[in-house]
Formats: sequence, structure tokens, C-alpha cells
Amino acid sequence: MEQSERLAKRILDCYDTMPRGERRLADLLLEQPMAVVEKSAAQLAERATVSKATTTRFFRRLGYQSFKAAQKAAREQGVDPQPVEFGARMHRLAHQQMDLSQHLQSELQNMVRSIEQQRSDDMSRAVRMLARADKLWVVGFGDNYPLAHIARALLIKIRPDIRMIPIGGFSVPEEFASISPSDTMLAFGLSRRTRALRNVVRSAGQAGAKIVFVTDYGSQPPSSSETAVLRCRTVGSGIFDSPTAAVSLMIYLCSSLATHLGENSIERLKRIEAIHNDWDDGLSGDW
Repeated sequence: MEQSERLAKRILDCYDTMPRGERRLADLLLEQPMAVVEKSAAQLAERATVSKATTTRFFRRLGYQSFKAAQKAAREQGVDPQPVEFGARMHRLAHQQMDLSQHLQSELQNMVRSIEQQRSDDMSRAVRMLARADKLWVVGFGDNYPLAHIARALLIKIRPDIRMIPIGGFSVPEEFASISPSDTMLAFGLSRRTRALRNVVRSAGQAGAKIVFVTDYGSQPPSSSETAVLRCRTVGSGIFDSPTAAVSLMIYLCSSLATHLGENSIERLKRIEAIHNDWDDGLSGDW
């Protein structure tokens, strides 16, 4: 990468390959270009709500040896005080998404890196938490709702008493009032996390419930000894984040849980199949 390239161009060139935390820094600097010369590395990290280590990796990704080197280059070359419009960034990424082979490569990288960086002890701990719970609570708000719905659809096949939050038309506190210390919550916090998610997860911890928290690499998980954290890479090839790795991880998690439950999950699957057959739900053909 040429040292004479302006900071904004470097950010745009790397934006679609950045993990979530680095993208928050990128967004901050694209929207407030003067911050790189006016703020310290610690101040940038605080404003972007990322760690100092993430800030260091961000500037190295851009081709600088350090934040100081980037700051010095910005001062020497000058900084355009006008922010790079969000729409321009999305227009750029939308054009990149048109390359199907690039999209495939991005999806494969999401899955491979998510699996490679997954800690086996965290996965085993998550399976035990889900297996030993009296009730399971599956939580997903906003863009995380479809992931939560998929997880519940898998879990309900292998064990009973799966609660879903939110449920359309029902108030969350009334549903949540049934949670107990013997329960486990499977919460999805990828990408943008809502206040509702923070409230539910915090209250679950206060109630003594265990938490399996599925998130991306740029997010801070709940600070609790009763939390197992599973991380997924969600970098998309275009304007959208990718849920591919998260869905694959849920399939693996639920399959591992079924194996852990053993005969109980097999008997439940048989019972479900018998009901389908009794109701003729398995018939195929024309409507």
C-alpha cells in the first residue's frame, strides 16, 4: 500500500474485510476525519467503544506501523475535514457484492475462521448449560430475531420447554417473569445490540440463569462467570453482514446437544415423527 494514500482511501479499500470492532473505528474516522489528528489512540478507542488492541490492529491493517505513524502521515498530508458519506461507502460495497466468487470466498472465510477460532471448552460448556436447564430461553431482537427463530426451531425438536423472546403481541416482562436460576438463556447479540437485549441478558444474570451468548468478534459479551460466549465472523461481501457462520454454528450446537441428551432426544424425535404421521403431515404431492 502506497504511503502517500490518504487515510480515507485506505479505510474504504479495507472496509469490507474488517471485523465489527474495526468497522466502528472506520465509521468514526470516515464521519469525523479530523479525529485522527485531534485525538489520541486511547480516545479513539473509547469513542468507538473498542479496545486499544483493536485500534492497533486497525491501523496496521491500513498499512501503518502504528497509530502515531498514521497520525503523523495525516498531519503531513493534510486531512479533508469533510466526512465520507455513508451512502458512498455502501454504493462501493454494493458494487463489490456483484462478484459472486468474491461473495463465496467471503462466506467460506466466515465459516472457516469462526470454526478455527472457536474454543472447544466454550462449546462444551454451552452444550452442558443447554442440557441441564429446566427451561431454555431463546432471545433475539431486530436482525438477530431470525437467528433466534432458527435456533428455537432446532431446539424444540430435541428437548421440551423452549421459550422465545420476543413473542409477537406479548409483553416481554410478563414472559420473562417465569425465568429461574435453573434456566439457561441462548441470546443472540450479533451486529447492533438493542437496549431490550441488554435489559433481558442483564436481568437473566440477576435471576441466576446461565447464559449462552452468541456474538461477533467486535462485541463485548456480558461479564458473568455463568456465561459461555460463542463468536462468529459476520463480514459480508456487500452491504449486509453475513449470518452464514452463525447459522452453521447453531446447527452444530444443537446437534451436539442432541448427542449429549442421547436417548431422550431420540425419543422426542420419534414422538414428533409419529405425530406428523398420525396427522398426515408427511404427505407429498399436489395441493
